Amino acid sequence: MAMINLNTRLSLLLLLTLSLLLLPSHCYTNPQLQEGEEESAEEGLFKCFVSCEKRRENEHELSQCEKRCVREYQERKREEREERGGRRGEETVVPKIDEPRKVYEQCLSQCGKTEGSRQQFDQCRRICERQYEQQQQREKRGGGEGTIENHHRRDPEQQYKQCQSRCAREERGEQRQYCQQKCQWEYERQKREQGREQGGGGGSTNPRKEREEEEEQEGKNPYFFESQRFDSKYRTEEGNVKVLERFSKKSELLQGVDNYRLAVLEANPNTFVLPHHFDAESVLVVAGGKGTISYVWQNRRKSYNVKLGDVMRVPAGSIVYLVNRDDNEKLYVLKLLQPVNTPGRFKEYFGVGGENPESFYRTFSNEILEAAFNVPSDRLKRLFGQQKKGVIIRASKEQIRALSQESEESSRGRREESWGPFNLLEGRPLFSNRYGQYFEASPNDYQQLKDLDVSVGFMNINKGGMVAPYYNSRSTKLVLVVGGNGRFEMACPHRSARSKQGRKERQGETTDVRYQRVSARLSIGDAFIVPAGHPIAMIASQDSNLQLVSFGIKGSYNQKYFLAGQDNIWNQVESEAKELSFKMPAREVEEIFRRQEQSYFLPGPGQGEERGKEHYVASILDFVGF
Repeated sequence: MAMINLNTRLSLLLLLTLSLLLLPSHCYTNPQLQEGEEESAEEGLFKCFVSCEKRRENEHELSQCEKRCVREYQERKREEREERGGRRGEETVVPKIDEPRKVYEQCLSQCGKTEGSRQQFDQCRRICERQYEQQQQREKRGGGEGTIENHHRRDPEQQYKQCQSRCAREERGEQRQYCQQKCQWEYERQKREQGREQGGGGGSTNPRKEREEEEEQEGKNPYFFESQRFDSKYRTEEGNVKVLERFSKKSELLQGVDNYRLAVLEANPNTFVLPHHFDAESVLVVAGGKGTISYVWQNRRKSYNVKLGDVMRVPAGSIVYLVNRDDNEKLYVLKLLQPVNTPGRFKEYFGVGGENPESFYRTFSNEILEAAFNVPSDRLKRLFGQQKKGVIIRASKEQIRALSQESEESSRGRREESWGPFNLLEGRPLFSNRYGQYFEASPNDYQQLKDLDVSVGFMNINKGGMVAPYYNSRSTKLVLVVGGNGRFEMACPHRSARSKQGRKERQGETTDVRYQRVSARLSIGDAFIVPAGHPIAMIASQDSNLQLVSFGIKGSYNQKYFLAGQDNIWNQVESEAKELSFKMPAREVEEIFRRQEQSYFLPGPGQGEERGKEHYVASILDFVGF
């Protein structure tokens, strides 16, 4: 693809954002996206740009992430034209932006025509102002790549203060948090580059190229899922349910976990989620807020008051409903689903409802319904036609209080004695020191998880710390980021010259063992997969704890084998074996492996021993919402 300049980027972002704001029913509401339905090329490009905007480090150039968005969009549009009989290879035409003031006035005019909410209009106006300011600054500097380099050499402290001021002035809520995180990332990156320049050759000679390669790798990483890959399946004014795409859609390497799906429920204070059932087994983890979850199983209702850290199993086919019983905080529930009909595909079934959601009762004929209920059809039509507000609706405080009563037969889960919920954070951590903590519920210990063979874990890495490189013996972990930001690096044998090795193996030739590093920067709402046997390290950023919730497939009898630190697995290997393996004197090998004084959680890159002493018990409970 040809070099994409700043004009192209500004015009593409501006025109696409405006077009989508003018179609709020497609972009913002996205009502009840059905399984198997595909979003439009424009919707996909908008979501892709939103994700890139969160990660973009430079305000004045098109990132590799955004270039990838454009390439994918153009490919989608070419495919659509070919399906309609269009000519192959036709390029997408991008209008040229000329005068900043003229474009700014046109932009505001389009914002005034939007039929969306006031929030959407303000968002549209801020985009117009930001793009106008950037164009003016670029024209004053004369444009060109040289001005971008000059931008990098400005004082990092001054840029950081200006960036934070802009976030405080223009953004609110979660968007302000993302904006401030970007300021911190840019500040840390510039300080690292200054250190390299002053140190003279102590690092990459081309940090910009290194950063572009990292972003390009994130786009190709088959184990990493940005938050924008979660599609809103049900959305109302009071909350939404987001589901991650099928794993096999991202890569054939994930076929082993393709019969599992990840979902996130977000519900506003004092709301009610309508009763429904799934054709899937599910494990729920409360990641924020307080609620009451009720389900009917074997003709008995069980209701449980749940809070942060609670884990709960809901059997397939159970009628389940819940309330957010808090007056101020949102309720966040993470879900692991294992479909029981079609591998990798599940459906929700709503008996209640009317037009939104539609009640499945309405599909039956009148004569069947009249005979089944012994009630005239006109009354049944009224019963199954009233609800029009969606899956998540507001409830009165009296209704919330009534629905927040635990059933008499409900009991909290005590390992093998109950199917009730248990709290992951109230037990003893499996691994812990001043740099981090890891809690895990194993199917060996909890009846609710045993037949699914699923474990549930929570990891907190204190800011600036890291978890020592390790691998899981038999469990593949599906991980969601629930707090802070950071990154991971993983050794992957399947990504290293796969096609070349495949040809050699088919021809009977021997192949050398090669690995490729796959990595990604992590933010709240992202997900990633850690296959069994794959060595991985995870690092928290300098300004926030990194907090992760994981579901372990084949969780029973899994072992974590640490590859560094005091308790690393090499300490159990004979000296002679190490000497033969590393082709070094055993004493020197052992000295290297015993040099690290900590176990499990370690000070991260560039950190001293003192940095991990802050935030111990308090940080464990410091879950951040999505």
